[in-house]
Amino acid sequence: MADLAFLQELVNRSADGAYIVNEGQRIIAWNAAAERLLGFRAKDVIGMPCYQILGGRSDGECVVCRQGCYPYTAGRRGQLVPSFDARVRTAGGHPRWVNISIIAVSVETGHDEMPVALIHMFRDVESRKQAETFTKEVAAWARQLKPQPGEGGPGADEMPLTTPLSPRELQVLGLLAQGASTETIAATLVIGTPTVRNHIQRVLHKLGVHSRLEAVTYAREHHLVV
Repeated sequence: MADLAFLQELVNRSADGAYIVNEGQRIIAWNAAAERLLGFRAKDVIGMPCYQILGGRSDGECVVCRQGCYPYTAGRRGQLVPSFDARVRTAGGHPRWVNISIIAVSVETGHDEMPVALIHMFRDVESRKQAETFTKEVAAWARQLKPQPGEGGPGADEMPLTTPLSPRELQVLGLLAQGASTETIAATLVIGTPTVRNHIQRVLHKLGVHSRLEAVTYAREHHLVV
């Protein structure tokens, strides 16, 4: 267990942007680096729900920052939450990509209960994310629209997809090819299971298949996944 004042001092000493949320997902600490990165002043965000301030979204425009989000609920259960990228908003209303790491800490209150505070550490990855997104989009279109030299076997002479898969749909398809379940895909991409199911349905529709197995088979035959 840690004292809340100690945790606040800890994030104030961090070069990364950092803030702490309580069990109600309200911000209880916001450091100077967070203010420099996003422009929000501590006095304006303390006591506010974190998801209302950041409004983070993932690559596929899925909402990451929301009430009861996966990082929050997993952290409270004591599960390790992998770092993830999110496009958040700045005080000026401009989007910015950051990479977020979460640490769950039991806070000493002097009472029997031990509430959990979640420390969020984040750093600017705007340049890296823009380059990464561009590369993924180019690679996705190239795989789907350009015939492979010397390609043979079933489906080799078929026309390319009339509606190419989006980068997010390719991510989901790649995870399906690895044998990942709906829940595993949701945890990996930091999105909800209903959102995963929606992506899978769109993949099936675009590929013209009726099951996950058929989708994976099609994807491997047409080099959509490694």
